[in-house]
Amino acid sequence: MPGKKWLLGAVFALVLCCGPVGWAAGAEVRMGDRGPVVEQIQTGLKTAGYFGGRIDGNFSMLTKQAVIAFQRSKGLPADGVVEEKTFRVLTGKNLPANPAGQRLTVSDKNAAQILNTALSYRGVKYRFGGATPSGFDCSGFVMYVFNRHGVKLPRTADLQYEVGKKIRQTDLRPGDLVFFETYEKGASHVGIYQGNGQFVHASSSRGVTVSRLAEAYYAKRYLGARRVL
Repeated sequence: MPGKKWLLGAVFALVLCCGPVGWAAGAEVRMGDRGPVVEQIQTGLKTAGYFGGRIDGNFSMLTKQAVIAFQRSKGLPADGVVEEKTFRVLTGKNLPANPAGQRLTVSDKNAAQILNTALSYRGVKYRFGGATPSGFDCSGFVMYVFNRHGVKLPRTADLQYEVGKKIRQTDLRPGDLVFFETYEKGASHVGIYQGNGQFVHASSSRGVTVSRLAEAYYAKRYLGARRVL
């Protein structure tokens, strides 16, 4: 039977090799991950007043933005990635050894990249007929953003409405195109669905911004959605 010194040495070596019990060294949760651990993160963020979205276990762009705000408030590296220290400060628990859960599909990853690009133009002014960062109209904005990721779309909202697969509003997922009937019959306004009932678009009054589908103006004029990814 091994002596006490051998057992102590073995335990010490195990700790050095594997790190603290309950989590794996280098484990982290980031945008694109899904599962119960993401739900814990979202619950902690909502309790702390940083997350206004739905607790759905999907580490979306909204979740990442909330994590960054939380990290900044606590003096942590504000990169939107939840590693052990951020998780412990947020939840009071150790990060599980395999926290990532279900990874996003290729389409979901493309959607996340497209939304990152779309949000990077937030605040760019509206310009009728515009399709560059010097000024966008709604369909020019959508076309430009998707084109940057190798997805070619028609120039106008009515033609974009004919592309891809028709999606019910209850089945929307990030990256889908949402259409509205505004100043003329048919699809005359378009945006990119972000998740949690929000979409990114070039508004004639506010430029590139984020709005909610439930806002009275858009809810009344909602026409449909298309999936092009």
